[in-house]
Amino acid sequence: MNPIDEQLNRLFRAAAKGETEPVAAPAFGLETRVMAAWRAAGAGKANFWDMGMLARALGLASLILVASCWPTLSSGSNPFADFLQLTDSTIPADDAP
Repeated sequence: MNPIDEQLNRLFRAAAKGETEPVAAPAFGLETRVMAAWRAAGAGKANFWDMGMLARALGLASLILVASCWPTLSSGSNPFADFLQLTDSTIPADDAP
């Protein structure tokens, strides 16, 4: 048996012999005090990442996306057509060697 296994067995035997003390009940009114402190902390000043700021940032990001894609969407041509044509010409279409 490994020395570590022997140490663990001794530890487990010592823990099994130990007497367990019953857990004492919390003080009267502790739950009420905890809930009151939690509610008071939640009513404080809004954090930097509040929902209003995140919604405005999402709107701004959407506006930037639409503005950057507008030239491509308004014209019927694909700006990457030359690149795609070059790519298609270098890749063989059939499986023959």
